Amino acid sequence: MKRIHITLSQIQAFATVTEVGSFTLASEQLDMTQSAVSHAVAALEKELQVSLIERDRNGIFLTDIGQRVLLHAQAMLTSAEHIRQETSAALGLQTGKVRLGSFPSVSAHFLPGLLRQFRQRYPGIEIVLFEGTDDEVREWIHTRVVDVGAVALPAEGLETVPIAQDEFLTVVAANHRLAGQREIHIRELLREPFIMSKAGCKPLITAMFRKAKIAPKTQFEVIDLRTIFAMVQEGMGVTIVPEMALPSDRSGLHVMSLSPKQFRHLAFAVPSLEAIAPAVAEFLNEATVWMQGSM
Repeated sequence: MKRIHITLSQIQAFATVTEVGSFTLASEQLDMTQSAVSHAVAALEKELQVSLIERDRNGIFLTDIGQRVLLHAQAMLTSAEHIRQETSAALGLQTGKVRLGSFPSVSAHFLPGLLRQFRQRYPGIEIVLFEGTDDEVREWIHTRVVDVGAVALPAEGLETVPIAQDEFLTVVAANHRLAGQREIHIRELLREPFIMSKAGCKPLITAMFRKAKIAPKTQFEVIDLRTIFAMVQEGMGVTIVPEMALPSDRSGLHVMSLSPKQFRHLAFAVPSLEAIAPAVAEFLNEATVWMQGSM
């Protein structure tokens, strides 16, 4: 059997190109020339005797085998980072990198204070934030694109550290017939056209209706929360969103609690708590301490 000779720099170049979608951007991120990045990827393909990346006028895309190799490449880079952090820890150095996945409501309301405190305490550990939808963050955790990610529980197949709970609230137009109420039972929404958020909370909201043995009159399914609130303001329907997702400017909107109250439970998730790198363990410990201090 032929022995394969590949280098970590080749793996890093390949993974970075696919992550940023460009050889030019990858060269800037890796502080290499574009030709050096292209040479590293070409050398990897030559050694493996397969084409990993194809290019056309629309950009680059992974081949089928490239997609499978990428999963192993990301695992190799994660292991290499773990080795670096373990040896740094043995020398008494607190260094490393934590790739953190989050969705907008958590990024805006929970992360700023935590990241500021973490940076002050661990200046040698770099935090790289990836922001996407709930589903994207879960996918990034499973595929090792990020080391740790914010998720709403339950999180099947992942190990979690609880961080917060977020109340679900009903939002209607300020001139809506229900706008005089402070609380509302979910059954009272049956007569209203419903605007469903597709940003990640749809399964949780659907489960609320299912538990009440009713189904919403869903008229629209929208990803962008700004669009949802604009539609509610215009009287096109009502919606349910987590409190963290509410806009700072609520003019034209009326917000009510559900009766009984309903909550989204948030956590940081990893594939395995036993296998996390030292920097990730420090981050999770700090998150727990910060949350306890903010309660």
